[in-house]
Amino acid sequence: MKLVESILTKNPCYTAGRKIEVKGLMLHSVGCSQPKASVFIGNWNSPEYDRACVHAFIDGNDGSIFQTLPWDHRGWHCGKGSKGSGNNSYIGVEMCEPACIEYTEGSSFICYDREAAMAVVKRTYDAAVELFAYLCAQYGLDPLADGVILSHSEGHGRGIASNHADPEHLWRGLSLGYTMNGFRRAVKAAMNDSGKKEEQLDSGGEVEWYRVRKSWADSASQKGAYKKLGNAKRCADGLVGYSVFDSMGNVVYVGKQADRSYTVEDGDNLWKIAENELGDGTRYPEIMALNGLDSDTIYAGQILKLPE
Repeated sequence: MKLVESILTKNPCYTAGRKIEVKGLMLHSVGCSQPKASVFIGNWNSPEYDRACVHAFIDGNDGSIFQTLPWDHRGWHCGKGSKGSGNNSYIGVEMCEPACIEYTEGSSFICYDREAAMAVVKRTYDAAVELFAYLCAQYGLDPLADGVILSHSEGHGRGIASNHADPEHLWRGLSLGYTMNGFRRAVKAAMNDSGKKEEQLDSGGEVEWYRVRKSWADSASQKGAYKKLGNAKRCADGLVGYSVFDSMGNVVYVGKQADRSYTVEDGDNLWKIAENELGDGTRYPEIMALNGLDSDTIYAGQILKLPE
């Protein structure tokens, strides 16, 4: 799994700063003939793009996963239905779609190169299985439990999402045989395989070294190398921007960053917060930039993100 952090810091959803308790994962498909995740990231990372924001995009050309929101950040990915909104408890992930399809009306489309389209969809499907297995493990979720993993279409059926047909419309239109039940089973199988591998390595099987770095190429940032994955995970947790890499350079774990937030109290100003919390009052412009503030006016009860 290739996971790249590309947070949409300028999107109004991000700057709103709301958090959620993650109770489930929702799978989406972008609904247009665009396989490049970079196109969406470029368009959505703007103060003017106030229509949507998701937690990740999966690139259709190479299967790379671009994380665009912190996983516990409240996204704008599924709208709402008669029973509320899945945005309040679900992580939303978008799969990019083949360039060789053309939408005609609603969720109907024409495909000009089925073989090429199938390759793109398989790539995003497989990457989504890996990502959802990772997220289920991180948040202690059972992918086969009722309502834990949903498509946007299923979310609408449960009254917690807007009326969309994705991603099943793409799978059906290409006659791929993919279903959400099959997807959930694949996620569960991926979790079991990962657990068996970790158990084997930790019990004296073939030795694998896990390295804690900011990126595989940045060897100078390495904090340690461990034979046990659990030890590497503990090292990465709390370090900003650090992940665990296997010996092939693949990301196997993204460290949980320490909470760096501050609740504004009566009488606070940015200079005071920077001086008291960071020990350097001159860093208050960093707080402004991190929170998307265009002035230093803050209000009691407001939650600010603090730089490391």
